[in-house]
Amino acid sequence: MSEKTINPEKKIKHQNRLAQAASPYLLAHADNPVDWYEWGEEAFERARREDKPIFLSIGYNACHWCHVMEHESFENEEIAALLNDNFISIKVDREERPDIDQIYMSAVTALTGSGGWPMSVFLTPDRKPFFAGTYFPPDDRYGRPGFKKVITELARAYREQRQEIVKSSQAVYDHLANTSTISVPGRAIDKQVLLSAGQMMLSNFDNRFGGFGGAPKFPHSLDISLLFRIYDMTGDVNYRDAGLFSLRKMAEGGIYDQLGGGFHRYAVDEKWLVPHFEKMLYDNALLVIPYLEAFQITSDSFYLDIVKGTLGYLQNQMTDASGGFYSSQDADSEGEEGLYYTWTANEIDDILGAEAEWFKAYFGVTAEGNFEQGRSILNIGRHSVEARKNVNLYDEDFTQKLTGLKNQLMEVRNNRIAPATDDKILASWNGLAISAFAQAYLTTGNRSYQTSAKNAADFILSHMMDDERLFHSWRQGRLVRIELLEDYAYFSAGLIDLYRASENDEYLRRSEQLARRAVDIFADDKVFYSTAVGQDDLIIRPRELTDNATPAAGSVMISNLQSLADITGREYFAKQADGFLAEVSGLAAQAPQGSATLLLAGYKTLG
Repeated sequence: MSEKTINPEKKIKHQNRLAQAASPYLLAHADNPVDWYEWGEEAFERARREDKPIFLSIGYNACHWCHVMEHESFENEEIAALLNDNFISIKVDREERPDIDQIYMSAVTALTGSGGWPMSVFLTPDRKPFFAGTYFPPDDRYGRPGFKKVITELARAYREQRQEIVKSSQAVYDHLANTSTISVPGRAIDKQVLLSAGQMMLSNFDNRFGGFGGAPKFPHSLDISLLFRIYDMTGDVNYRDAGLFSLRKMAEGGIYDQLGGGFHRYAVDEKWLVPHFEKMLYDNALLVIPYLEAFQITSDSFYLDIVKGTLGYLQNQMTDASGGFYSSQDADSEGEEGLYYTWTANEIDDILGAEAEWFKAYFGVTAEGNFEQGRSILNIGRHSVEARKNVNLYDEDFTQKLTGLKNQLMEVRNNRIAPATDDKILASWNGLAISAFAQAYLTTGNRSYQTSAKNAADFILSHMMDDERLFHSWRQGRLVRIELLEDYAYFSAGLIDLYRASENDEYLRRSEQLARRAVDIFADDKVFYSTAVGQDDLIIRPRELTDNATPAAGSVMISNLQSLADITGREYFAKQADGFLAEVSGLAAQAPQGSATLLLAGYKTLG
């Protein structure tokens, strides 16, 4: 579903407070009949004054089910009236406020055993959660309770069973507070820890389709980089081959955009065929790194072609005129998921004429389709091998023919209604992209990659920093002035890589400055926290020790300190890196599946 635009002829019945927001996700809810607030003291004060519970809804612009719940429930007048009468409703963009999302996702997981978006959390006026879930349909269906029933029952319970709710919310709060301060037994990251982690990954490796585990399948870019390090350490080709095979199968599947380049967020099946069609800046930036490493290991141009396709997508579709990179693109267009990216056999016949049969055979397009409503997701497989034999072209001649046919389809696709782009610029995710472009330049010598990295870095340094502080989000001149560890960690890492790719001492100096301030404002004498000291709008001070969709920011910062120590020779950085690594390194042995970034930092200490 595309981002809403205002039609001047449409009579808007409602205009809530979100009309003043910067986030495209919040703006998309500005004409809901729900009396939405942004996260802040105005909403909290009203909840206390009127003694009403808070309904907290967290999502993001590229989220398919977020749009579904908005249309079904938040645009529904009856449901909106129930919310407005009984709750103070707050809408949060998880990309704009990942710290809020981190806290309440932990609550959702604790209360339900799983998480996801849209996140629906009910809080006491002091912001302690007592009930939570993700997507709710408006009425009972899919084995889920209807949202109307949920809010009706919770409003009644808050009136009639207040003591039980307060007690429950305190228990959840205590759990969150305890997990944010839990300590990890010490254990140095040595070769045995790395081997144990590698063996665990191989035990989860899918030797039929690549990747790890079953459906749904996520890319696991950091784990693949770790496998390559363990291969380098041991010489055991099983680690190398698991990484290479996974990268190849992803690139051949529908999770990779075979026409436009770049990766969708994850596959809903084990074969990487059917993606969840949203595209995220962080996924594409992170995936560039193992594909570069695969090319360096093998010299196989296949992997480098995927790098070129992915970075080309970011340059062509996700780069602001200012130089910064946008956050994401929707899964939906014209109200349908994947419509923009999929094809019917008849459409390809009309576009390619006599060449259509061969093209359809190569990309697995059939009359029945492999997706919804007879549509096909382009993919490469055994069918492609046979089609390639039949065309009797090789090397450059084959590539030229295939590229020409793909370009014809791209011309048509470019005239379709495209998925909406979330055009806010996040310092953290831009840092990941800067690293990807800088490392790609060092591998390929392609000057456009160096230029893209420099333009993004220069934009953030000029528009998202003051003399010492780095802020999280920028959109159309509006800055979200909050300091988060992920911004300092990822952007500092990007500056280090850009220094290596440019030898511009200013990038190194600014990375040093950010690392020093990160130690000052995000760390105690043991670990890094996600938020700066003194931030007072959260119920706890969160920290994140393990990787999720993005690397653990504290582990990235440890790696940054190691790199700065190596480059500058300054004892300060070496001492800080060693101290923080020693404090959390035991986690790598305890939970290796979520510790790839920490293990990569430990690998650097082996010499």
